[in-house]
Amino acid sequence: MKNLDKILTQPNVTLSQLLVQMDEAPRHNVPGGILLITDEQGFLLGTITDGDIRRALIKNKSLDLQASEIMVTNPIVFPDDFTIQQILERLATELEKRKRRSNRFLSKIILVDETHKPTRILDYHQLWEQRVATHRHLCVVGLGYVGLTLALVLADEGYLVTGVDTNMHRIKSLENSESYIHEVGLQELLREQMGKNFRVSTILPESCDVFIISVGTPIETDASGNKVPSLKYLTEAVDTIANQLKPGNLVILRSTVPVGTCRDFVKKRLEEKTQLVCGLDFHLSFAPERTAEGKALKELRSLPQIIGGYNVDSLEATAAIFREVTPTLVKVDSLEEAEMAKLINNSFRDYIFGYANQVARIASHFNINIVDVIRAANEGYPRDPVPLPSPGVGGPCLTKDPYIFAHVAESASLDGSIFRNGRNINISMHTHVVDGLAAQLASLNKNVSTSKILVCGLSFKGNPETGDLRDSTSVEIAQLLQRITPHVYGYDAIASADDIRALKLKPVSLPEGFSGMDAVLFLNNHKSFERLDVFEMVRAMNERPVVYDAWDLFREEDVLHVKPAVYMGLSFVKSSITG
Repeated sequence: MKNLDKILTQPNVTLSQLLVQMDEAPRHNVPGGILLITDEQGFLLGTITDGDIRRALIKNKSLDLQASEIMVTNPIVFPDDFTIQQILERLATELEKRKRRSNRFLSKIILVDETHKPTRILDYHQLWEQRVATHRHLCVVGLGYVGLTLALVLADEGYLVTGVDTNMHRIKSLENSESYIHEVGLQELLREQMGKNFRVSTILPESCDVFIISVGTPIETDASGNKVPSLKYLTEAVDTIANQLKPGNLVILRSTVPVGTCRDFVKKRLEEKTQLVCGLDFHLSFAPERTAEGKALKELRSLPQIIGGYNVDSLEATAAIFREVTPTLVKVDSLEEAEMAKLINNSFRDYIFGYANQVARIASHFNINIVDVIRAANEGYPRDPVPLPSPGVGGPCLTKDPYIFAHVAESASLDGSIFRNGRNINISMHTHVVDGLAAQLASLNKNVSTSKILVCGLSFKGNPETGDLRDSTSVEIAQLLQRITPHVYGYDAIASADDIRALKLKPVSLPEGFSGMDAVLFLNNHKSFERLDVFEMVRAMNERPVVYDAWDLFREEDVLHVKPAVYMGLSFVKSSITG
């Protein structure tokens, strides 16, 4: 242990010298209030605590006593390769054996190597911190969607939680009990827990002993033009935690990262900066976030939580926290297994959506309604249902995690194209939608550059609802439309008008916003769209309007029978315009 030599002493040292040494002994990374008595070869002979010194002074009133006269011989020690669980089990046996000889509380746990030389010391309470979780002070680093929802659910379960973020806008909003995230039930939970079990800060409090990292892992383009993960935010978080990390602490990584990041980056960096040893002085685990925006609070309490630990103690310390939240824990055998499980979930979903979208593009060459075909293919078929296509796959997870998995594969000299191909197909849907709409407007002899176009559903998904515009396919499509006409309007059931203006779109409300439009596109599946009066919508639009229904929300007959119009899906076009 770092600075262990500062608390080593010899049997012939006097009581006055012991007092000076104990006073000067460092407290950082070394439990205070104890000295270890060793012989010339470094073998442990006994221990002296500050309590032993006080009792000796009261009884003998002399500073000339030697360490050998007051030390506790034959102290309880444990092999330094023992896990905390093994120490606790052995400790119970040893205390039972010795209870007739001493009723003194064992406050320090001494670990020795095979030659009986002391190597490290643990505080007794540090052991039980790994088994008794509810009294611990949890710090969630990064208060985005993942961090804030988890922090408030943990606070609601009775933990003392400090949310830490460098974004002052977020901190001030939370201090005013105002959530900057649209999530069902989140605002109410924030108002209930703020100032009670939940608090926020821009710095880590010194009292934290569990650190949960939930910062983003953005994708950047490297020199070769490949999209690769960046660990810049993770690096900042790890370095901040290193300044506070103490023996007995637990670090839980929740951010989605390349396989091997916990062991090869987080562990190594923490050890280098603190001189503490992972698995002995502090614990490390990976517990991936798995919730869907729009129902995160529900899923945090219902979805199985995967946990991978650096060792058994790391695993169990993390399980002790999450078992208070969800009824099902899935314990895997390593950090790497947990990291890969997260990547598998999201990259698989992106890939199968890519399959459906590629099928839709093929069907468009035959003017086939691919939604009807996929439903027919799935009907009564017991194996592997095909998902329905979409105008792309958006959101901060599915647009990022396939690139991370591709990077992992390529770092192992394996082909990562399967993940990149799925991404490329889903991205290609943006131009597929825009090119198809532009072609229809041109076929109607409408000047595309002067056409008025309304994009409905700008959030990256509509069900479950969210106001999150990050990595939204709808936003990407709207921005492509702005290249061909300056008259692009936007509507979203959740995102604010200010958010829409920030995209340089003109916000409208419904149904008034349909008036005078040449085309309207429905690009997410928010449930409010199903309540629209389709007949009034088409009547309010310009003559020969185009309705692009990317989510099969409406009956084509309802659109086409109101007046001469065009109804489009992702793979087909129907028209009631003659001549």
